[in-house]
Amino acid sequence: MNQYKILSWTALLISLVLLILPRIVPICTGLAGGVQPMQCHYAYQAEFIVTLLAVILSGSLFVLTTSEARLLNGLVILLLGGIILILPQPWAIGICPEAGACHKTTFFITIGGGLLTLTGALLIWLNSRKSRGEIQ
Repeated sequence: MNQYKILSWTALLISLVLLILPRIVPICTGLAGGVQPMQCHYAYQAEFIVTLLAVILSGSLFVLTTSEARLLNGLVILLLGGIILILPQPWAIGICPEAGACHKTTFFITIGGGLLTLTGALLIWLNSRKSRGEIQ
């Protein structure tokens, strides 16, 4: 198996884990003021949409044939990983200020987002070398 296939499978597995992570380590279900959902509810709704895009793009890595398309797809995966890292930050959507279940989920989401960003960067590096003809 070549390096590209390994990175493609890695990106797909990380994306799938990030997609189901809030079901494994649940976020808090409290209500702010007794009426509306907490801030972390909205952060993880946005995380779900971004992660679903990452799953789709990671799956498309298996059907792309040109190195330019793979390079662009790696860039988008890198950016989606960065968005996954940014969304729970207090200056973005943020999560609850009190320590709760959402802080544990955020810990694992941060690890997964960092790994997805790293995988996207490795995809860019590998495909840029391939487009320049340095590797086969």
